[in-house]
Amino acid sequence: MKTLRTFTIICLLVVALNAVSYAQTDNGTGKVKYNTWSVTLSGGSMLFYGDLRQFDFYPISKQNGKDWYTFTTDISERKMGFGIAVSKQISPIFGVQGEFQKGKLGGVKKGVDAYFTADVLKYGINGIVNFTNLFFPNCKNRSISFYGIAGLEYLDFKTVEKKISTDAEIMSYGCGNYGQEKKQTTELAIPLGLGLKYKLFPKFDLGVECILNNINTDKLDARVRTNTAKDKYGYTAITITYRIGKNEKSLEWVNPKEMESDELTPRFAAISKKIDSLSNKLNDIDSKVGALQKDVAILNNPPKEADDDGDGVPNSKDLEPNTPKGSFVDVNGKAIPTQSSSSISGEATPQFAVFFRVNSSYIDEVNYEKIAVAVKMLRENPNLKFDLVGHADKTGGKLYNEILSKKRAQAVFNLLKSFGIDPSRLIVVGKGIEDPLSNDILSVNRRVDFIIKK
Repeated sequence: MKTLRTFTIICLLVVALNAVSYAQTDNGTGKVKYNTWSVTLSGGSMLFYGDLRQFDFYPISKQNGKDWYTFTTDISERKMGFGIAVSKQISPIFGVQGEFQKGKLGGVKKGVDAYFTADVLKYGINGIVNFTNLFFPNCKNRSISFYGIAGLEYLDFKTVEKKISTDAEIMSYGCGNYGQEKKQTTELAIPLGLGLKYKLFPKFDLGVECILNNINTDKLDARVRTNTAKDKYGYTAITITYRIGKNEKSLEWVNPKEMESDELTPRFAAISKKIDSLSNKLNDIDSKVGALQKDVAILNNPPKEADDDGDGVPNSKDLEPNTPKGSFVDVNGKAIPTQSSSSISGEATPQFAVFFRVNSSYIDEVNYEKIAVAVKMLRENPNLKFDLVGHADKTGGKLYNEILSKKRAQAVFNLLKSFGIDPSRLIVVGKGIEDPLSNDILSVNRRVDFIIKK
C-alpha cells in the first residue's frame, strides 16, 4: 500500500510539472493547434454517508434545547472542503486529471448518542469523459459542457467518534489513541461523479461538480461494525477553471467534427498551394513546348532554296549545279551513272556500295547516307530498280561466304523496304567471294553493291 501511494504521488507531481512546461512550450513540435492543459479550483460542501448519520439524505446541524443535548462541540453533518486539479485533454472526448482535495467530514446519530469528525486529504488520478462531445459531435460554438468523472485515488484521514451527551471520546483512527500510531489512516477511494461547465470567458470556465467518493473501509466514522456497508462521502462544489496556453481554441471545447475540419483545412491549403505551383510549372512547360513546336515547324518546313538544275539538291549544297535534267545524283548533287544491263553476271558496274564489318550483316550508321540516296532516287524515279549484290572477303569457307553475302544484301533489302520501297523493285543476290575489289584490302570486299537499272 505504501509503495502504491508513493507511486501515485509521484505521478501527480509529474502531471503538475508537465502542465507548467507544456503550457509554455507547445509540446515540443513548434506548433500547437489547441490548448490542452487546465487548472481547476473547487470549493463546496462535503457530506458523509455511513453509520453515524441521522438521516439518509438530509443533513442536520447542531441544535440546542428541545430533545438535543446541550454541548459546545459543532456536530453538524455539513462540512466544507476545497480542491485543486490539473487536467490534460487527450481528445475532445477524453481527458485525465490529477487531483488534491482537503476538507472535513462529520456525522451524528442521536439513537446511539454518538457523533464523529474527521480531517481528510484525497489525492489521485481521474479520467474525464466529455458527454457533450460524445453524444453531440456536431454541436458548434457551444458554451456549456457536461462531463463525467471516474478514477482511483487515496484518502488519508484521522477521525474521532465521541458521545453527544458528554463529548467523551469513544473511538478514533489516526489520532494515536487506544495504542494506535499517531499517523493518518490511508485507504483506497473510487470517485464517481458528474460535472457541468459554462464558458464564462475565453480562458475561464465556471461550473459545478457532484462527486460520490466510495471509500474502501468502514473506519471513516470510527465506527466499525460487522456486515455493514463501507463508508462514502459526497463533494458538491463550485469550480472555476483556467485554460493554460496561448492558442485560440481549447481541445475541450472543440467538437470532433470541428477538429477534423480544422486539421483538414491546412492540408487542403497546402495541397492547393502545391497544385498552384504545379500549374505554374505546367504553364511554363506549355510555353516552352509551344516555342519548340515553332522551331520544329521551321526545321520541317525550311524556306525553299533555288535549284537551278532541278536535281533536288539546292544550289548551296550542289557540287555539280549543271547536271543534265533527269540525271541521278547523290546527296551532294553529283551525277550517278546508270547501266542498261538487265543481268547480274558482271556486265553491270556498281554505282555505289554499303560496307560491313567482319562476319557481320549489320548496317552501320555511317552507311545511312547511301541508303538515303537510294531511297530518294527510287521515290523520284518510279521506274527505277536496284540489283542488291552482296559480297564477302576471302576469309572463311566458300559456302559460308555465299550465305553471308546474301544476308548482307537481304539486310539492305529489308531497310529499303522499311522506307516504303516496293520489294518488286529490288533484287537480292549473294556472290560470296567473287568479284573482289582488292586482294589485299579485304574491308572493301565486305559490301553490297547497288546496281542501278533503268
